Amino acid sequence: MVRGRGGERARTRVRRAKRALERLVVFVLVLGASVRLFRTSGAKRIEDESSPSSSWTATEGRLRALERDSSACRIDAPTRLRSLTARRRLFGWPDERRQRGGALRSLAGDGVSLELNKETRGAFASALEWYGFFTTDPVLSEREADETRAHVLDLLRSSQAYQKDSGCLGKLANCQERFDLSLRLTKTVTRSMNKIISKLKPALVDIFGDDEAELVELSALVTCGGSPQQRLHTDADGVNGGDRLVSVFVSLQDTPVDLGPTQLFFNAPNPVVEFDVYSAMNLMRAVAYELNSTEAIRAHGLGDVYLENGRIDIPETHGVTNGEMDFFNAHVRIDPTDNTVAFHPPWDAKTKYVIGVVGATRQGSALVYDSRTYHRGGQNTRGARVQLMFSFQSKRAFISGSTFTMRRRYQRIERVALSLTERATMRSLGQDFQTSPSLGAWILRVFGKIRLRDFPVTADTNDDDRRWIDEDAVNDLDNARDFDVDGLRRKKGAHA
Repeated sequence: MVRGRGGERARTRVRRAKRALERLVVFVLVLGASVRLFRTSGAKRIEDESSPSSSWTATEGRLRALERDSSACRIDAPTRLRSLTARRRLFGWPDERRQRGGALRSLAGDGVSLELNKETRGAFASALEWYGFFTTDPVLSEREADETRAHVLDLLRSSQAYQKDSGCLGKLANCQERFDLSLRLTKTVTRSMNKIISKLKPALVDIFGDDEAELVELSALVTCGGSPQQRLHTDADGVNGGDRLVSVFVSLQDTPVDLGPTQLFFNAPNPVVEFDVYSAMNLMRAVAYELNSTEAIRAHGLGDVYLENGRIDIPETHGVTNGEMDFFNAHVRIDPTDNTVAFHPPWDAKTKYVIGVVGATRQGSALVYDSRTYHRGGQNTRGARVQLMFSFQSKRAFISGSTFTMRRRYQRIERVALSLTERATMRSLGQDFQTSPSLGAWILRVFGKIRLRDFPVTADTNDDDRRWIDEDAVNDLDNARDFDVDGLRRKKGAHA
């Protein structure tokens, strides 16, 4: 018995020793793993802090976004002007003909601003032909516009672009504090689009001739304080006869001149002004020819434009020189009392030429313009100007030069061969195209999956979903690599 009890005690001591050894081994392993994890995390933290995608950078981005909220964009500012007089100056105000005066008295109701009723059906296509654009009465109520605006800003503030110092998103001229955010059909966006199209559909059918037009652009265009004035430009041209692209801006707040609304220049000739940008250039050249002396040209303010190396240098070509455009821009003024854009020639202080309109619109109103109309974004000095922006093109249109901002899920992008006529047309429009041995000259064409007749549409995304915002941000046609079947753009040494 004594002997047995001694053996049992020995075996117990062995088991205890083994368990202690096992615990020691586990402790050593855990300690080693902890040390490695600490070292790895420390190194990663140092690496991350120098990496653009680090949590430190993300924190800085959130702070930059908060700064932008309260300064450049002022997202909590009122969406409607307090002054009734100031609101009456905006396009889309009721009884606009009686409220307006000055240079726009002859324009109101004559194509620049149209009411969406039965009496004006048939006038929309004419307005685009004569002027290149028109504004409408509200297509969204103030409550609907406020809700849509808050939703758009919430989406934008979730994007990486909003958190960067540059404040730029999209293929935009003078892209500073400008955000062109392609949209998904969230519940709020869908509800607003359905309401807008229900109001604008008669006008769009009048313009396109049917309800087969394709939606090829759907975005929110936001500019904030500090956004400079853009250069004068057009959006796109139709390569084949009858092809056209029409864009719509819906203002989600009252948009006076200091928020930098779009400036639109009349087509020429038109029955009201018979004057456009190129008429201004021809007038400047005619005055320079008539003066015909270096002293007189300097005295009339044209010295920097047409004097070179001590002699008069007036271009013979029909194109506009950079000097002429700079001079023209320097003498274009905006009248905030009636929202006109006018050219004031320095050689004739009593004369001004009304050449366009500032799209200063009431909250919920729409600005509709043809893609060939000359326009430019104005200088924003006050806060966030938020617009819902969409474009329709005629069915199977061949539109060259536009940077469509729309999610790929709503588009069809096809690679097509170009005929000799189409190549020549594109060259005349200043547009480029690709070439390959198998297909010859080619270009990517964009078609819309959603047509005008498909409205009302249904939402495909919840308002709270943010995963898509920084994904699939395709806002131009630089994805030519996807269609490079001949491998011409492949880098040397790259594998198929």
